[in-house]
Amino acid sequence: MSFFGINVATRGLFTAKTALNVTNHNIANAETKGYSRQVAEQKAIRALPGYGIGMIGTGSEVVNVKQLRNQYFDVKLWNTSRYLGEYSVKNTNLRQLETILDELSGTGFNVEFNRMFEQIQNLSTNPNDPAYRATFRDAAVSFGNYFNSLDEQLRNVQRDMNFAVKTKVDEINFTADQLSSLNAQIANIELTGVKANDLRDERANLIDKLSQVVNVKVSEIEVGTNMNRYIVTINGQTLVDGQHSNYLEVRPRAVLYNPEDEPDLYDIYWRTGQEFNISDNNLGGELKGYLDLRDGNNGQNFKGAVLSRDDDAHTITIGNMNRTDIPKSGQISVNNVKVNYNDYTINPDGSITFELDPSTPMPETATTVQIGNNMGYKGIPYYMAQLNEFVRTFAMSVNKIHTQGQDNSGNPAGALFSFVGYTGTPPLDENDPNSYNGITANNFTLDRTIMNDLSKIATAMDASLGVENNDILLKILELKHDINMFSQGKPESFMQALTSELAIDAKQANNFTNGQQNIILAIENQRLSFSGVDLNEETTNMLRFQHAYNLAAKMISVMNEIYDVTINRMGV
Repeated sequence: MSFFGINVATRGLFTAKTALNVTNHNIANAETKGYSRQVAEQKAIRALPGYGIGMIGTGSEVVNVKQLRNQYFDVKLWNTSRYLGEYSVKNTNLRQLETILDELSGTGFNVEFNRMFEQIQNLSTNPNDPAYRATFRDAAVSFGNYFNSLDEQLRNVQRDMNFAVKTKVDEINFTADQLSSLNAQIANIELTGVKANDLRDERANLIDKLSQVVNVKVSEIEVGTNMNRYIVTINGQTLVDGQHSNYLEVRPRAVLYNPEDEPDLYDIYWRTGQEFNISDNNLGGELKGYLDLRDGNNGQNFKGAVLSRDDDAHTITIGNMNRTDIPKSGQISVNNVKVNYNDYTINPDGSITFELDPSTPMPETATTVQIGNNMGYKGIPYYMAQLNEFVRTFAMSVNKIHTQGQDNSGNPAGALFSFVGYTGTPPLDENDPNSYNGITANNFTLDRTIMNDLSKIATAMDASLGVENNDILLKILELKHDINMFSQGKPESFMQALTSELAIDAKQANNFTNGQQNIILAIENQRLSFSGVDLNEETTNMLRFQHAYNLAAKMISVMNEIYDVTINRMGV
């Protein structure tokens, strides 16, 4: 006699108990972020031949605890998250820029600008009154301080963006460590033939987070029996390959990519020394958002064409430039080869001759030159450059009139506006815009000579005509409404156009953020409908498996009674 029946019932008991444990695990993790529902897959154990009566079943067993996860939804989410990460960063920080620059079209610029011209108007009624001159001086200094403050606030934001870039690089490295560690744990467990479901969920959850930081792609390749190779790439380069991680690092720039930049902004490299291409159009995620805001020059980085080169003299002459306000020493990229320069000269024909560092050899072919990266986004450098353009053009327009006049002593008047540290050499030449490159929003101010001696303010072209002569002041007053000063029109229109550009970009970032959030929500709902835990369904499963367990236990009891009668009462 055998105990075949009780063995079949016992297997049913274990099968139901395992299914209950899986259901219990699902219920316990119903609110766990990133958890995928699991099911116990069971099958009938191989039947035995029953001679003359067919096959006899031997019960059931759980062959696998399966994770319900659809890779299609994962990939869809990861590809979309890069845009949410990028535009959420831009949305938040463009609002901050709006807060800084909003005064330009509100109270800040208008108050300072109108106040200064109001004092010029008052001075024109009393040109020789020291009190009116002092009041004008204070208003002009305040006007300069206003731009100095704007520039410093933008620089602070750029520093913040730079720190955020480093933070994101650290986050990527930390995630790479976690992924490689999980890959090792998963590989060790799955060598035994079982799936490490919870660890796989944890790994996918890390990719969820990483996909918002930088654009990511994942592939899993079977390399042997129960052996898979899990590869994670960011921006097309390998971050994690199985249990091996590649790491990023930041290096402070030795040169300025944009003339407006803060020093020591970070470039990103792989620790192998390979440069991480931060200007790649395919780059995405929060890292892309911070880089665009920090480096965005709207494609207005220095560019030009090579006119001639002298390898013996280590010089190269560039023409057709889009700007000349570049650092006196730095680095140019000649046909994508970086070459350091120690100085440059602006030639009478408008071309620029760079004096190259002999230690950095030139490429054999030299046709194009640029400085920094062509970042086609209106970030902080763009808005700083626009402020620089305003103060340079405004200073040049005012100085062109002021230098036509005479001071109280009858001497030719100098510049009314210059920059902090200006010594008069080389002189500001109203006929040479390049001479005004030294003026920036950061250092724009009333000229120091006039600050120290109010008699140097020219109110008239000819001081000998009398103290009440005010023709210079009247011409300066006309500049307030000069529609030819800027391509946007009068000075106030320039500032309004600038803030309008920012408002459009901020609105676009906000719309894109909201749109991507809705798309992400839809994808997550799709993923949850497939992988999420439904407590109502799990409750039904619990009752179903509990019932199966009870019946299996009852069957054991029945079989026990049968064996008791057969063995003990029949004496078999």
